[in-house]
Amino acid sequence: MANSVPMRWWRWLASSLPRGNRLPENDWETRHRAIVAILWLHAGGILGYALYQAVTPANMVFATVPVALFTGVATASRLPRRVRAALATLAALFSSTALVQLSGGVIEAHFHFFVMVFVITFYQDWTAFLLAIAFVVVEHAVVGVVAPHAVYNHADAWANPVQWAVIHALFLSGAAAAAVVNWSLNERAQAAERSIADRLAYEASHDPLTGNLNRREFDRQVTMLLGDPRAQSGEHAVCLMDLDQFKIVNDSSGHAAGDEVLRQVTGLIRGRLGAQDQLARIGGDEFAVLLVDRGLADATAFAEDLRTIVCEHRFAVAGRLYSIGLSAGVVALDPLNDPDGIDALGAADAACYAAKEGGRNRVHVVTPNDEQFARQQGLAHWAERLQAAIYHDNLVLYYQPIEPTDPNRRERYGELLVRMRDDDGSLISPGVFLPAAERYNLVGTVDRWVVQATCAALAGRYEPGVDASEHFSINLSGGSLGDASMLTFIRDQLDRNGIPPSAICFEVTETVAINDLTAAIAFITELRTLGCRFALDDFGSGLSSFSYLKRLPIDIVKIDGSFVRGITTDPVDRAMVESVNRISQEMGLRTVAEFVESEAIMNCLRAIGVDYGQGWAIGRPKPFDEWLARNPFAEGSLEELPLLSPLHQ
Repeated sequence: MANSVPMRWWRWLASSLPRGNRLPENDWETRHRAIVAILWLHAGGILGYALYQAVTPANMVFATVPVALFTGVATASRLPRRVRAALATLAALFSSTALVQLSGGVIEAHFHFFVMVFVITFYQDWTAFLLAIAFVVVEHAVVGVVAPHAVYNHADAWANPVQWAVIHALFLSGAAAAAVVNWSLNERAQAAERSIADRLAYEASHDPLTGNLNRREFDRQVTMLLGDPRAQSGEHAVCLMDLDQFKIVNDSSGHAAGDEVLRQVTGLIRGRLGAQDQLARIGGDEFAVLLVDRGLADATAFAEDLRTIVCEHRFAVAGRLYSIGLSAGVVALDPLNDPDGIDALGAADAACYAAKEGGRNRVHVVTPNDEQFARQQGLAHWAERLQAAIYHDNLVLYYQPIEPTDPNRRERYGELLVRMRDDDGSLISPGVFLPAAERYNLVGTVDRWVVQATCAALAGRYEPGVDASEHFSINLSGGSLGDASMLTFIRDQLDRNGIPPSAICFEVTETVAINDLTAAIAFITELRTLGCRFALDDFGSGLSSFSYLKRLPIDIVKIDGSFVRGITTDPVDRAMVESVNRISQEMGLRTVAEFVESEAIMNCLRAIGVDYGQGWAIGRPKPFDEWLARNPFAEGSLEELPLLSPLHQ
């Protein structure tokens, strides 16, 4: 027991002492420059003090040269840090010795040693600190005892040099202890600061859920790899993965279950990584792997192997078992032509989408002359251009008339179409950029632009309280149909610009409407209550049953143009148009035939009894602003487009 107490004290003392941890290079250099500056000031001050004391040239040299010499050598950056710190320590302690000797051993001058010992602890280096202590001990315990007249200036010290050496040893011990305590506290504060900085750096570069790298850090790792000269000769690849059917987990068991699946997937991927490979989570259910020193064939095998493992794994979450798939895109890195990896990452994303588009749960490898990949790259290009066009207001509204088949009816009704203005002023049709909008979830943004631009163009056209007898049809996408904020946006635009809701007719395709029938009915009902009309576009293209038509609260059915185009030559097309027209009118709905490209088609539609026609034979699309200028609104001059019949309501 007696031995354990000293041991505990020793362990406590050892744990309390500074570790002498190596300072960061910038911090050490800053401290070293400050100490060297202090030493140069001392060298100049000692020289001035020596001149003031009028000492002999020899004493002046002995007082100033060691300080200046050691300080000068300590500035040599090619020397190791510890050597430079030791040289600065010697310079500091020689400056104390010089002051003591030049002052004739004045007691107050001895305190300069203690100050220098404290200064040396700024290095946080045990070698420099112990060297300083040893210097002071030699100065007082050896020189002070052997030649006390060189150290002290009073008779008692000359007569009792050992006693005064002990007194200075006590002073030194106190100063050293204070310096060590301060050093230890500084180390702990620095360790805490480094810990916080390391944690913040980790959080800034890692995904908090899985512990994988995040997208920004993954991009940085790719760029660093490609910028390393040693990597130029190797083969590297990127594999980007997206989970299939992951939404089922979130929807059926909640996001906590989805998070657990993501963690399990991370474990499966990590089990297949090489020592240098890097894994990142770059999106909700998207992962990316940087495969170092692995060629395209090896990367493809890795992706196929991982796809099989994930597909065959049963994810046990919240008492349930889930099966998910994995789609992956693989691309080789090219340090010479793509030094930052941006093109490769975009290619991997496009390849992954190509794998999904090709049926999901498969791997798509980017190869030369890859048409599917080229198509995805083209979509990315057009998505970028579309975003720029929206931002710079380079979209343009066009108007195409929809006319009654009955020549005696006078109605003003047309569809608003969107075009993109190219850099040279030419116009780009929506068939070029809308697929990119759908792929990159920009259709909702386009819808909002069309609604806002239409209302802005019609602002001031109608007197307050007037019901419009003209109607402008606007297409809406599936994303807008399920967006509650879109309803608020439409109401706000109509109110702000003084547009009668009856002037606007919204169109949704048959496929979009039946994709989420409940949401579609709620959305359409809300706007029809406001006074807007609704048309079901491309009816017949989705081969849906007429029961959907009966449930949707719409006013107009637009018959798909693929049937209308062959109506004069194909009996089946004519029968389809007759069937849709007859049933729609039985429900109290108006019908519009699309793709009316000849007078013969118009005459046939008139004979069948279709209400309206739309196509180039009736009128080509024209700039909407020009149409508005040529067709001012005159209340009461046109017939009103009928609302939904009571039967269908």
